[in-house]
Amino acid sequence: MRVTNNTFPDTLLSHLQRVTKDMNMLNEQVATGQRISKVSEDSASANRILDMQEEKHRITQFSKNAARAQNINNTTISQLQNFIQISDRVGELATLADGLKGADGMRAYAEEVDELIKHAMQSANAKFNGEYIFGGVDSGTEPFVANTDADGKIIAAPGGAVTYEGAATGPEFHLSETGKIKPFTDGATNQQLGDFINRMVELRDALETGDSAAVTSTMRTDLEESEDEMIFALSRQGSVQMRIEFDLSLNKQRFTDLEENISAEADVDIAQTVVRLTQVQNAYQASLKSAGQVLNQSLLDYI
Repeated sequence: MRVTNNTFPDTLLSHLQRVTKDMNMLNEQVATGQRISKVSEDSASANRILDMQEEKHRITQFSKNAARAQNINNTTISQLQNFIQISDRVGELATLADGLKGADGMRAYAEEVDELIKHAMQSANAKFNGEYIFGGVDSGTEPFVANTDADGKIIAAPGGAVTYEGAATGPEFHLSETGKIKPFTDGATNQQLGDFINRMVELRDALETGDSAAVTSTMRTDLEESEDEMIFALSRQGSVQMRIEFDLSLNKQRFTDLEENISAEADVDIAQTVVRLTQVQNAYQASLKSAGQVLNQSLLDYI
């Protein structure tokens, strides 16, 4: 078979191009630490990496949702604890007042109850990040509205001294692809808080008039019922807190697993890659040396 004069140069050029391509690829891998720089280099791995990166973005958003829900729930728990502390003191005052005979002593208790009513209203209309905690989805409007006199004192009215005008439910937060949670108390619980404040107003009014007969066991029973409802609401928010913490932990672990899987798909073994790069560089130098020796020969070398 006849071999043309340019066969060897063409073959050499093709070989050097392949070696140069491999050398450039290995140099880039050593510099970046990444095995894949283009989808075409390994389409299957590249697609898996893209899917996992997209899932990481979703988990990041879920974690942000969970963190916001946790902050809202913590604030809700704090305000419910305030209500329970107020209830404890009001219950003590109602019990003490039941045995009083003097009007002055009852008015003194009435003043303290009035201050506790103001404190309860502050908790009822508490905000977190500009949103009313007990407003439900209508978080931009003050949920508890009080009837007041000219001096700003909360007074009894036919519909109640305090009315709840918030929404019946609060917004949901996605903590995972299928999991959702409501960190806000529901409308029924919020209405119970309003009922408790109204019962405080009734107690204050009875104390102000010095009517010890009005401070009956029924009034104390109603106040105790309100406290039981608030304790139950606090327990329910505690369950919400546990759920949020559980999902946060799951998201954190899943995020870590995804990072490890992406690293396994995309990262290179630097030590092995450096060895391969050295081998390719040596092969490149050897090819150039051999080519120089062969191409320098002429017909006179064979005469």
